[in-house]
Amino acid sequence: MPGTINPNASHIWDEAEVWVIPRADVPNDDISSFLPTALDADLDTLGWLFVGLLDEEAGIPFNPELEITHYDGLGHPRYRSKAKKGALSTGFTALEDNDVTRLFILPGSAPDKVGAPRGTYFWVLYKAVDEDIAIDLRVTTRPALFEITNMSGFQSGQENAEVAVHHANDANKDVFSRVLGDIEISTNSIPSGTVGTPFSHQLTSTGGTGSKTWTKTGTLPAGLTLSTAGLLSGTPSAAGTPSITFKVTDSASPTPNEATKTLTVTVTA
Repeated sequence: MPGTINPNASHIWDEAEVWVIPRADVPNDDISSFLPTALDADLDTLGWLFVGLLDEEAGIPFNPELEITHYDGLGHPRYRSKAKKGALSTGFTALEDNDVTRLFILPGSAPDKVGAPRGTYFWVLYKAVDEDIAIDLRVTTRPALFEITNMSGFQSGQENAEVAVHHANDANKDVFSRVLGDIEISTNSIPSGTVGTPFSHQLTSTGGTGSKTWTKTGTLPAGLTLSTAGLLSGTPSAAGTPSITFKVTDSASPTPNEATKTLTVTVTA
């Protein structure tokens, strides 16, 4: 079967936002009550602070780092390689001097003071927009270390401060939690099957959290079954065109999310 491209799975980012929460404002480093559950969530109400205008050209780069060691044997160069110390850093260039950016750009001992460079820790949320639609929300799994790597100072042109964000891995070596949005069944139709011919079709969904479980309401044509992974398969033994309501449920806690859609399953003689 030839590969199938999906242009909608590519992204051409038009806009991005940076939101932060000082580590001290999150009791016991438990970020769960601050996490958005939808892509269009009101981040301000949840307690996130908006960094403001960002430099368009700089964007928000993601910089993966990995230490690779190659091993050589006598007569067998590079017979094995190992990777360790995987890390990710990101960054942005802030163009605003506001109450939020002053929390990490040379903060002083008081609001009217400018301090020497020092490390500050923040929970970070990145929001990316494509065609005026929020497509991606990512929240750090642990507080990140902010480092100011360059400042324009009092020079001609736009004032700016370059911020390097050094992320810490959690116990699972994860750096971000991705907010996937509402769960939806993306399958819109099911191809026809034929009696006596093996049939297989995977139902698909978008959004939701964690693993997904599929169920149905209604009776499939004889010989077909639906797996909990959403695979409709079998060898039909009878023709029919029943309307089946499919349901997919995610693993969100404490309350799983679900979506339903009614589709016709057609088997011809």
